[in-house]
Amino acid sequence: MRARRRRKVGMLVGLLLVAAGLAVAGNIGWFYLRQHVEGAALLHQEDKAISAARTLPTVPCPPFSNTSRSPQGVLDVKSIGMTAPVLGGDGATQLAVAVGHVPGSSWPGQPGTAILAAHDVTYFTDVDRLTTGSLIDFATPCRTYVYRVSGHQIVHTGTPIYSNPAQSELVLETCYPTNALFLTSQRFLVTASLVAARRAGVPVPRLATPIVPSVPAPPALAAQGLTLATNNTELGTLTLSGTPAPSWAQSMAPFNDEAAVLAEYFGAIRSAEQGQPGWWNALAKGVSITAAAPLAGATIDAYEVALGITLDATGTRLTGASLHGHLEVRTGPAPGEYTIEVAISDHHTQLTVSGWTMTAI
Repeated sequence: MRARRRRKVGMLVGLLLVAAGLAVAGNIGWFYLRQHVEGAALLHQEDKAISAARTLPTVPCPPFSNTSRSPQGVLDVKSIGMTAPVLGGDGATQLAVAVGHVPGSSWPGQPGTAILAAHDVTYFTDVDRLTTGSLIDFATPCRTYVYRVSGHQIVHTGTPIYSNPAQSELVLETCYPTNALFLTSQRFLVTASLVAARRAGVPVPRLATPIVPSVPAPPALAAQGLTLATNNTELGTLTLSGTPAPSWAQSMAPFNDEAAVLAEYFGAIRSAEQGQPGWWNALAKGVSITAAAPLAGATIDAYEVALGITLDATGTRLTGASLHGHLEVRTGPAPGEYTIEVAISDHHTQLTVSGWTMTAI
């Protein structure tokens, strides 16, 4: 009697396990069917929009959206044979049918880091085969942004991805291993840097070797660190003026030039704070260090208004720059709040501070 009861229980458990297995298999099958059908429809929709844009003299550039149900672009990686529609957002609804844009990150082509995510064993199943130098295209009806892979890493879930506002980068994120049919505790990240842009299907000449202006900082000053990573400064807007060529304006050149301009500015700030006229003269020939007298023996406590930067360019060459902000100086001979205006010239690809004004508020 007990044996018969055990057999019935065993048969019931077996049937339940079979049913559970069929349910799981059915869910997986439905997931892939939905991705194939809906994903293909989204891809067709965006491809059609991109093709139509190539016949127009001008193409409107609507802002990217994390709430729209329409595709925001197409991710194309020819080296691994991957083409995928991209939707705004990284929820289950988006990742079930497309590659998703992680809200809070930048969008492709913008300063900062754009993060695109997808499930493993779907669109990103082969991203671990991407090598340094591989090209990634993000195409929209307005522009196509071209990225070059710079590296990859494996991190734990939840590891923050830092964004450098002075660069335009792309990160592809998926579960690791990329062929796992289960939730994993690790993520595979592919990092790439923007190298070029194309307007509505019309190639824009690439800057194969952008010329970055040099900063004549003495070695002892440069060793202190003249980047955003070592100087607590809040940046505002980056503006381009003059007659820059599209091939310059749409490449990484403005961000590289901005980094050099900031290094020149930070070098001058540190020279004045530490009372080093020799350092100052190397960076600001023709401008007296007394122009920055409020900084002598002092430190900048905060930027009340984010530091704005304007780059002047002619063709593919930087000709100068200006910085403007509102800062608070702590200690020193004249603590208080000041507006600051700095002019920087580019002479034969070497930067020089050509104007420095601090006005007490």
